[in-house]
This record gives sequence, structure tokens and C-alpha cells, in this order.
Amino acid sequence: KHEVVTSRLFLCITSASICIIPATHAFLAMPKHGVPPTTRSNNIDSMTPIISTHKETALNMVLPCDLISASGADDVVTISTSTSSMLVSSLTDTIFTTDSIKGAFNVATFLPQPFWLLPILLPKADITKKLFGDIKVITLFSLVHFFIVTASILQPDGTAPMAEFNDVFDPSGNPQAAMVGMMQYPNFVSEEWSHVLTWDLFVGRWIWLDGLKRGVFASHSVLLCNLIGPPGLLLHLATCLVTGKGLPGNEIEDA
Repeated sequence: KHEVVTSRLFLCITSASICIIPATHAFLAMPKHGVPPTTRSNNIDSMTPIISTHKETALNMVLPCDLISASGADDVVTISTSTSSMLVSSLTDTIFTTDSIKGAFNVATFLPQPFWLLPILLPKADITKKLFGDIKVITLFSLVHFFIVTASILQPDGTAPMAEFNDVFDPSGNPQAAMVGMMQYPNFVSEEWSHVLTWDLFVGRWIWLDGLKRGVFASHSVLLCNLIGPPGLLLHLATCLVTGKGLPGNEIEDA
């Protein structure tokens, strides 16, 4: 199926060239000055059968014959929509599948754990600084989350109903019960879980960086951030106060 998608994309480009070339030749062959409008019109009309033949040939190369006969070669909107639907369907069947979402869920769950060990056990090691000094690791897991979101959207009934999601933010109702209800949708669980784990890692990295910059021991805070999130940040702030380092300053003032 991957080969089918690739072939159709290639043929789309080829067919566009096939359609454009005859029209270009017709345009270049037309005298630009001193020719009556009727003569130029006749030149264009004489090229119409050739262009039409090339267009039908190109469409036959890219689209199934039954699709062209059903919608008509001149129905560009219908054919374009059908082609887009075919492409999305092919991607959904081959790449953005339920199994792919499950695989991405496992990646988001287990792959970050070795990275957590570095700022916890080796906060000052060169390998830790190399991996966590920039944003690459966080970006990697952000892409995993983005894949889950995209794959879920493309799945038939792959996302939770918006009405139920809106209930989570309805203060007049029961937001907690609405959130519990959302957990029956596997793709929503996958999205939320990777969402939380990615931001935990983002905050854990910030705690580690602040500890390095200001000489504050932060391994215990990073560990707690990995386990239960925000309390890890609170522990780091408490550690800063107890050690006399003070709370982190307003970073915008240092920019």
C-alpha cells in the first residue's frame, strides 16, 4: 500500500506536466502582435482537442476508470476530493492505525524513563548536559504526542465526541464525572497520557537546569517530578528556600 500511495503521488505530478505542456506550446505558438483576436481565438480552439486528450490520459493514469466515468473528467472538484479521500484512506490504513497509536503510547510511556535517570543519578555528567542541555529530547516526545493526535483525528470515530469533552469544562455540570467518562476512549487516553508525560519531562528538565545554574541539589526533586509531577516542582522550590538560594528569579528580567 505504501507503493500505491507513492506511485499515485508521482503520477499526479506527471499528469500535471502532461496537461501543462500542450497548453504551453499553444501559448508560445501564438503570435503576440499584429494578429486579429479572431485568429488568436482560432489558434486556441485548434489546440482544445489536444489538451482535452492529454487531460483525459493524465486522469486515467492517476484515477481509476470507474471514478472518472462516474464523475466526469471535467468535474475537477469531485475528482480532487475523491483523490484526497483515497490518499487519507491509504494513510489511515497503513500509517495512522490503531496499532500505531498503541505503539506510540508505549514509546511515550517507556522511552522517557532512561532519560529521567540521567538528571537524577548523573546531574553533572557530560552526557546529561549534552542530552538535556538543549530541547531535542523534549521535541522528540512532543512529536510522539503529535503523531498520536494526528492518527486519532484521522481514525473513523477516533476521537471522543466534542459534546462530552465540553462537559469537562462545564462548571454547572459534573466535570470530574465527564473526565472519567472520557477515559473510555483509548485514543483520548493515549493523547492525555503522552501529554502529561511530555510536560513532566519538560518541568523536570527545568528543575535540573535551575539546580545546575544556582548550585541547588535537585535530584530528589527531579525524581518526584517524574513520579507525581507538580509536587516535584514544589519540592525544588522548598529546597531552594531551605538552602538559602532563594526562589528562582524573574527570568524575563535576565533576558
